[in-house]
Amino acid sequence: MVDRSDVRAPVRRLEDGVLLFDGAMGSNLNEYEDLDREAPEEDTLRYPDHVAKVYAGYVAAGADVISTNTFGGNLIRLKRAGLLDQAESLNRRAAEMAREAAGDKAWVAGDIGQSGDFLEPLGEITPDEMYEAFAVQAEHLKAGGADLLLCETFSDIQEVQIAIRAAKETGLPVFATMTYDINLHTMMGVPPADGLRACEEAGADVVGCNCGNGPEEMTQVLQQMVDAGPTRPLMAQSNAGVPELIAGKVCYTYPPERMVDFAAQWIDLGVRVVGSCCGSTNHTTTLLREMIDGRNHAPNGA
Repeated sequence: MVDRSDVRAPVRRLEDGVLLFDGAMGSNLNEYEDLDREAPEEDTLRYPDHVAKVYAGYVAAGADVISTNTFGGNLIRLKRAGLLDQAESLNRRAAEMAREAAGDKAWVAGDIGQSGDFLEPLGEITPDEMYEAFAVQAEHLKAGGADLLLCETFSDIQEVQIAIRAAKETGLPVFATMTYDINLHTMMGVPPADGLRACEEAGADVVGCNCGNGPEEMTQVLQQMVDAGPTRPLMAQSNAGVPELIAGKVCYTYPPERMVDFAAQWIDLGVRVVGSCCGSTNHTTTLLREMIDGRNHAPNGA
């Protein structure tokens, strides 16, 4: 049972042990063949049974935190998809559905992904416009019952800092991760130590990395973060390897058991929040739960 009486409870939980996040949302929804939509965020209203099944699966698998189907729910992405008028309903209802699935067994993370656009001068988005895009989404997620906000898969320092600051205005805890998938740097050339510091300076409660090319590379990224001396708890959610096109279908073939082996190594490094990302399923989460619980009950935590 999770404590929802204290807004800081998900962060305080890290003092006692490892926090387990869920796994992929988009790659699981894409398994359904009846989808007809411009963006995965639409599934919340158009295919609620599919979304609810993903939420319920992760709760049953033992996740301490499940994330909302709102990765692309900021105003910039929704406008591009022609869904700007549904910003409140898509975000708020996603959080409400996750909250219903979580009950008293898990916390809900309002998922905030990168904007998909560039700030000036590389792009045409101003910092104020970017801030509003994330702030509006964050407020809708909080209104729907999110217990914390997860700013994930960012590649630009300025953008992730804007997202964190906007999310912090809600008063909810903020977890933030960047994606290091090009020679241990983000797409914008940010190395792990710089990304770590940027998220910490913006005020994130938990910082780290997600997505990427798989757990081997993420291990190297995390080692660099550890070497940099983090001042906040670290988190890590890896892809199930690099996607492959098999018989015309996008597949992730990295074994869940190996992902769990790497997650155990990350915990040994000092990582306090683990989960998984693209290509993972609730089976991955089940195995992570077993590993974490096994360590908690082993002699000396071995």
